[in-house]
Amino acid sequence: MTCLIVGADSIGSKEKDLRDMGFREVIHWNGRTLREPKQLPSRIHLVVVITGFINHNYMHKVKKLAKKSGIRVIYIKRGLSELTCAIS
Repeated sequence: MTCLIVGADSIGSKEKDLRDMGFREVIHWNGRTLREPKQLPSRIHLVVVITGFINHNYMHKVKKLAKKSGIRVIYIKRGLSELTCAIS
């Protein structure tokens, strides 16, 4: 599976944790840029939005693109440690 993390300036060592959860590839967008995305990568299976570290308009655009593509979106407030509970 491939996971897109949107938000936070970096995910640091959390990429290893995500790989341990079964994600083969982890893509990170910091979500602070002013230019909104036009489309999501086609290979994405899950989008994780870190709401504490993202531009609101960017978040809404990602949500709309994921819904259009039928991709599951999980919202977490700050850290990837919340992701374990959200995936279950």
